[in-house]
Amino acid sequence: MVPPWQFTYWQWLSLVLAAPVVVYGGWPFHRAAAINLRHGAATMDTLVSLGTLAAFGWSLWALFLGDAGMPGMTHPFSLTASAGDAIYLEAAAGVTTFLLAGRYLEARGEAARRGTRCGRLLELGAKTVTVVRGGTEHQIPAADLHVDEVFLVRPGEKVATDGVVTDGASAIDASLLTGEPVPVEVRRATR
Repeated sequence: MVPPWQFTYWQWLSLVLAAPVVVYGGWPFHRAAAINLRHGAATMDTLVSLGTLAAFGWSLWALFLGDAGMPGMTHPFSLTASAGDAIYLEAAAGVTTFLLAGRYLEARGEAARRGTRCGRLLELGAKTVTVVRGGTEHQIPAADLHVDEVFLVRPGEKVATDGVVTDGASAIDASLLTGEPVPVEVRRATR
């Protein structure tokens, strides 16, 4: 759209470059707008879809039915409206690209926040566990605990993983598993 860069048939190259951005890249906006309109709602996606398709549609009309498709056509750089067929492919592609970049950055930020929250949640878990092997107690890292291995949880200790109480009764901190902020009473199930 910069006048010194406009060569013969530049407008057709602009169409070829803008069409995939507006149609394919903007598909999430167009799809969401169609779904919302079927339900009688209008959202930001409706506004984006309507704006980009209007700019793209006008540009198509100007290129194919107006004078904008003629060889040697120039598009002056002006902040005011002028007579003649103008094309707005850069507006349609620019708005779509800008909003897709915003969604991408938002998703990356959310993933980073989610990762931080998961990391904090994992820090709440038990780091070590007392297992019973060969009739004796051993303190091992919680990551080394095996399936069907018997481990001890003393009153007030954090539970390393989920399991079944095989002997005794106690109040344990099961907040990592259940979300309960207070100790939970557990006991061996009677048959």
